[in-house]
Amino acid sequence: MTEHILNIDPSILTEKLLNFGTSLLEAIAILVIGLWLSKMICRSVAILMQKRDIEHTTRNFLISFIRIILNTLVIIIAISSIGIKVTSILAVIGGSAVGIGLGLQGSFSNFAGGIMIIITRPFKTGDLIQTEEHIGYVENIHLLNTVIRSPRNELIILPNAPLFNTPLSNYSAKDAYRIDITVGVAYRSDIQKLRPLLKEAIGRSEMFMSDKRLTVEIEQFTHDRIHLTVRAYTAPTNYFDAPLVLHDICKNVIEDNGFVIPVNPQEIKIVKGE
Repeated sequence: MTEHILNIDPSILTEKLLNFGTSLLEAIAILVIGLWLSKMICRSVAILMQKRDIEHTTRNFLISFIRIILNTLVIIIAISSIGIKVTSILAVIGGSAVGIGLGLQGSFSNFAGGIMIIITRPFKTGDLIQTEEHIGYVENIHLLNTVIRSPRNELIILPNAPLFNTPLSNYSAKDAYRIDITVGVAYRSDIQKLRPLLKEAIGRSEMFMSDKRLTVEIEQFTHDRIHLTVRAYTAPTNYFDAPLVLHDICKNVIEDNGFVIPVNPQEIKIVKGE
């Protein structure tokens, strides 16, 4: 066998090497130009979708999908130009598809979940959502997962499949969100006088919507106080700050106008030592 290799005509060997080198350069050129064209096509499609006011989340998802398809086609064409039969590669991929499919079941279901999120649109980029375990603003919806930013500025990666199939609250679905707090005042308080004072102070705050109904009503009576329920509407973006501001406004109004917030009585026991 060694003698057979040594007896190969150098010119034939050189020709084969030149052909392979030429094919390799062609493959590299196809790969570089193809990937560049794929990038340009994706950019053009993104601009076109933006001009047609297609929602940001849908736009990003579709661009990612188109990019994967185009890049895959470029790689297949580049491999074909070298002389490798694509059908053989596809046969190998097909033969191992079962094993790959079993190993990537989670990824496939997350991909399907991402498509369903785009189609049904339970939320979009920028929305404030809450699941059983997490709450935050949606930053990106990818093919396999969704990224949200928590109130503490933490990035949380949520797989699309369980996210789509779990109950969640979308606080940004409407343009107004109602804040409810409870305020306690002493029994001798004149509620008819306190109620308009609270409504006026809350209405002056830019954080709360003046065109929405403000509610200040008695919720219940306890042994030492009257509990008032205070309800005001705000923009969903103020979800975390509005309750703090509303508590502050109520406390200031109550104290500045001579009303009293009862303090829970404390029992002190004096134990006489023997």
